[in-house]
Amino acid sequence: MDRKDFLDEEDRTFELVDDEGNVEQFWHIATIEYRGEKYCFFQKAEPESEEEEDEVVMYLLKVEDGEERLYPLEDEDLMDEVFAEFCHQYEQFEESEEAMLLDGEED
Repeated sequence: MDRKDFLDEEDRTFELVDDEGNVEQFWHIATIEYRGEKYCFFQKAEPESEEEEDEVVMYLLKVEDGEERLYPLEDEDLMDEVFAEFCHQYEQFEESEEAMLLDGEED
């Protein structure tokens, strides 16, 4: 995971369709690899509540016929594992020298 996975949220806006067919704007906040698969993480661009501000949605990213497609995760255990890996990688990034330089901190 590198800094581009957590920066420039405004430039990473996507329209995602929910289960009821509603289209909403989301920011792509990260893509990680876990157990040979890629997973994308998004947050609502315009959350309607404080609860939605912290909510993260995740999808499995697959390439089919040369196109990237997102698939919702339905297995609760897999969701927990993937989210834990996301948190782990995010913590590593936050503690990295690169993140400190981006925050204006120096050694």
